[in-house]
Amino acid sequence: MKKLTITIALLLVVALAMPAFAQSFSDVPSDHWAYDAINKLVAAGIVEGYPDGEYKGQQSMTRYEMAVMVSRALDNIVAEQEALANQVDEMGEGLTTGQAEDVTAIVKSLMEKNSQDELSDAQAEEVADIVDALTFELSAELKVLGADIDALGKDMDELEAKVDALDIPKDNIEFGMDIVTKAQVAYYGENELEERAVLELLSDGDAIDENFVDDPDLFPAQERFWQEYNFNIAGELNGAKFNLDVDTITNLFMDERNVLDYTENDENEFLMDAALLEVAFDNTNVKIGDMPDYYPETYFLDEDLEGIEVNTNMYNIDFKAFAGGNGEDNLDNSGNNEMADEKYFGLTAASEMEFGTLTGKVYHARSVVDELVGSATNPYDNTLVALAWSNDMLTEALGMTGEVVFSDTVTDDESYDETGNLFNLTANYAVTNTFNLNGMVEIAGEDFVAARNDLEESNADYDLFKVGADYQLNPNNSINGSVMVVQPGDSYTPNEDKTVFNIGLDNNYGKFTNSASVEYADNDGFEDGHEYTLISLGTEYAWNETITLGANLNNKSEEDNNGDIKSYNYLTGFVDKQLKDNISWITEAMYIDGETDFDAFDTAQGNTGSTNSEISIPAYNVDGNDVEGTGHAITTTLSISF
Repeated sequence: MKKLTITIALLLVVALAMPAFAQSFSDVPSDHWAYDAINKLVAAGIVEGYPDGEYKGQQSMTRYEMAVMVSRALDNIVAEQEALANQVDEMGEGLTTGQAEDVTAIVKSLMEKNSQDELSDAQAEEVADIVDALTFELSAELKVLGADIDALGKDMDELEAKVDALDIPKDNIEFGMDIVTKAQVAYYGENELEERAVLELLSDGDAIDENFVDDPDLFPAQERFWQEYNFNIAGELNGAKFNLDVDTITNLFMDERNVLDYTENDENEFLMDAALLEVAFDNTNVKIGDMPDYYPETYFLDEDLEGIEVNTNMYNIDFKAFAGGNGEDNLDNSGNNEMADEKYFGLTAASEMEFGTLTGKVYHARSVVDELVGSATNPYDNTLVALAWSNDMLTEALGMTGEVVFSDTVTDDESYDETGNLFNLTANYAVTNTFNLNGMVEIAGEDFVAARNDLEESNADYDLFKVGADYQLNPNNSINGSVMVVQPGDSYTPNEDKTVFNIGLDNNYGKFTNSASVEYADNDGFEDGHEYTLISLGTEYAWNETITLGANLNNKSEEDNNGDIKSYNYLTGFVDKQLKDNISWITEAMYIDGETDFDAFDTAQGNTGSTNSEISIPAYNVDGNDVEGTGHAITTTLSISF
């Protein structure tokens, strides 16, 4: 560090003197390759030349002449070092960020003030070695000339210590942007009836798995060409790291046509679609904004959330708190805006103990409308209190988790006011390094209510038992399987036990990653004779370093004692091409073909019926038992990052 500091100070002396330099030697013409360098040394008082006004660059330099040059340079370094030390002293108290940066960058800024040349780290190190070698080689001559090298080094050490002791904030802010251009086309059949059939098939849990009435924008548009502009600001400010993502959306190119005449709120201008700010400081992390698919528990909240989340640690306890709404652009709980007033709150505290991790949880949902116990005109409040325990290393082979949850639910008119409970216990046992067993027991009481939950049966009142295993056949292949039995409570009609069998295979072969599974359910919906079979096949192929291909096929057939309910083939595929480090192009395709029971069509949905929605779906009188539908879509996306 001393060598580099002395070298930079030497160059600083030269740089400060630069404005005054002019041609000094008659034997150095202005077009000479060393003209500027020699004149800088002259202006700095380091080189004087010979009495006849010549530089005599072709003549060998004696040791004494070299010592004189180094001595003069060191004299100038001392003067500049004193000025630099005084400036550091003046700035040592009450530093702002800009002032602190001036301290650490003072040498560089003064160099750039009078020179267009920048000194690289490699160049500085090379010059430092030269200066160090010269001062060592010429130490005897320098002492004769009166240069106190040891004192100079000591002064430099003191100056470095002063600068190092300053509390200098390291502020760093980076800006980024993604421009995403998408084009989408889809086909849903030749008429409204076929379109409805395709939508019913796509809404199945093993296809798109969304409600086309409440979320029509999640289904491929018949025609749409639009852009999304995603901005990112990240960095560190006063010791706090932050990241801000802002997604905007616009439709600049064409009028769109979506399913069932639904239209996105796109315009020919920027519209903010979502924003999320994340800040981390000390041992605290804060999120503010849009948090998609917020999922604190299986038994509480599985929706988009607009709000705030805070994670921190105090007294060796991990705390998490959140609050927000569901993110709907609605105003109240009347008419078409059934989810508008819903609010969600949560607080958890987890502590590591000798016997495992113990976590206390409190969740509250307000003004909920999810068809569990209330309605749009009579929403309910839901409070959950839970105590959870987990220990992944109960023994060397056994890990377990358990949780007890209590619920208190009351509607606005107090027509429903009940408490309930849920119990869950899971275990994983490593029989060998390649063979694992797992199991789960979940008991949900009849009066247990959990807002927007993702339980096996959202209405609770069931006993669930599940056992499974996975086995690593070899480095490239593994198999897994499970059996689940769900026993419904007396509140269910029908009331048969449901059984689900599942077996799967995962395979890696060269550049291929493959998967296959078969699932069979008996008495689905707790209805005798209601069954389905699902066969899934998937593959992904890394063609080369820039191209990846993939496809997945789901074949499902579902029937009851009255015949087929639905059956379909759902095929998806993609091609992902990395054009440049900052440019990617992905094309995705979807195809579905099948038939569904006409009973699903005999009532109206949407804002003409009992369910609130942004679209309306009329009822159909269908002759025959089934309606066939075929649909396909393609979406191509070009993403450019800056």
